[in-house]
Amino acid sequence: MLKAEERNIDCVESGEGPAVLFLPGSYSTTAAWRQVQRHLRPGYRLVTSSLSGYGGTTDTRTMQDFGIAHEVRLVQELARHIGQPVHLVGHSFGGTVALAAALSRSVDVASLSLFEANPLPLIRGYGGGRLHDEALRMSQAFEAAVNTGEAGAPARVIDFWGGPGVFAAMPEAVKAYCRATAAVNVLDWRTDFDFEVSAQDCAALSMPVLLVRGGEANPAMVAITDTLHGSLPDVRHFAVDGAGHFLITSHAARCAELLSAFLAEVA
Repeated sequence: MLKAEERNIDCVESGEGPAVLFLPGSYSTTAAWRQVQRHLRPGYRLVTSSLSGYGGTTDTRTMQDFGIAHEVRLVQELARHIGQPVHLVGHSFGGTVALAAALSRSVDVASLSLFEANPLPLIRGYGGGRLHDEALRMSQAFEAAVNTGEAGAPARVIDFWGGPGVFAAMPEAVKAYCRATAAVNVLDWRTDFDFEVSAQDCAALSMPVLLVRGGEANPAMVAITDTLHGSLPDVRHFAVDGAGHFLITSHAARCAELLSAFLAEVA
């Protein structure tokens, strides 16, 4: 655990070498990256955290103040603790936070690896905005369901990204954690949609980027990764066959293979 000025931050470390900082997505903790890390080639200092409100990481956001700067400050504190340039790796909302940290220019990011990152404002104008607006309506319905105490509210989000029935198939302990942190996920959606990012912003990033999505990703994710692929100047783009949104657990070995090859090239 890292004790920062205004919060506690999950911080799990192992190994030595160039620093690789892993950020999980919503509803996740440091455990989310464990399987990928087991398959990763040795020779790196692996640092893993949890985003605001998950695991042991304090949430400094409120319903009145939910800007992504809160999450970027978390990454800044972790980078300060690490004390060297970081190869920043994020999944889902963690990928959005990683992108925001790189764009902030306040963290020394050696490379960026984004697994199903979901910066939804990027596709506001994609295809007339239909995919963006569908995601926004889903998130608003999810927030209303959380506010009324709907027990199955997390399924609205999990199945949106992963497909019908994904939440129902999860272990009971995982479903219970999702229910317990549903209000945090409401803030995540507000933070994501409030994140002002454009393709032009992404085009200004000079570090090498690994961009990975599931081969069975939902249409919004396909649009996001296509936009990132077309914008980032130094990018390697892969779709993992047979994988959906939760590819870092369902296809951990393949994700580790892609990440290992990328790090061997750029670290």
